Amino acid sequence: MKKVAVIFGGSSSEREVSIHTGLSVIEAISEDYDVHSIEIKDTYKNLSKKLFDIDIVFIALHGGYGEDGTLQKYFEKHQIKYTGSNSIASSIAMDKNKTKLIASNNEIPVLNWKIINRNSKYDLKELKFPLIIKPNDGGSTIGLNYCEDKSNFKKTLEKSFESSKCLMVEEYIDAREISVPIVDGEVLPIIEIHPTGFLYDYDSKYKANGSSYTVPAKIQDSISREITNNALLIYNKIGCRHYARVDFLLSENNHYLLEINTLPGLTSTSLLPKSADYLGISYKNLINKIIQIGLLNKK
Repeated sequence: MKKVAVIFGGSSSEREVSIHTGLSVIEAISEDYDVHSIEIKDTYKNLSKKLFDIDIVFIALHGGYGEDGTLQKYFEKHQIKYTGSNSIASSIAMDKNKTKLIASNNEIPVLNWKIINRNSKYDLKELKFPLIIKPNDGGSTIGLNYCEDKSNFKKTLEKSFESSKCLMVEEYIDAREISVPIVDGEVLPIIEIHPTGFLYDYDSKYKANGSSYTVPAKIQDSISREITNNALLIYNKIGCRHYARVDFLLSENNHYLLEINTLPGLTSTSLLPKSADYLGISYKNLINKIIQIGLLNKK
């Protein structure tokens, strides 16, 4: 029986979500593998001692050093197999600015954006309102805020600075929220998200009745093909592997890349499992598939 270590927790703002993912994964695979449950907090430096006889690590972390390539680089140094994208791809994908630059260079549509940190100088006259302000390096929509006009800009900026030192200021459009899951280089059905509130924020994602979903999303076939092609293109250009989720906005017939998540939420009610379920792939089989891909060390 293969030994699988499931690592969850971490020290990022997404710690609570990670714990839910980790416990869901453990429950799903407990009968098929010799499972080692490892909850970590601020440090991972002594992990190699706990993992010397492990066949593979299932990374159930979100955000922070668990998703930005830091932990992946550590595993690569110690020649430990793990699920998810490698250190380089993880580092790029966690940086929304880098991801958008790659998208732009490959003719994948993106909304206008600007990066602002504490020392940045900006001219309010150059900004087109309304705007979305969000961490450049975070997930789970933590720190995401809507700014309607110039009068609220500095206050909204400070609110988002509580979650990150580096912010993305992005054009706001009234659009449909859609997500494209990818597993082993294959696109699963596109999901449309219907938040009950104004924005698809943290509460909409994780609180009861925060959102509803349509799987597959009702999108014209030609538009759907464009979106899935662009999702695969950014996935491959960044060098992702095993699985990921690519988020877009869709306004009439125009779509815009928001970001790519290399370690998307994997609770039984998360977006990627919802899409897999539509194809008849159970949550248990989905997690098993990701582990098997990782054991084969598939790119």
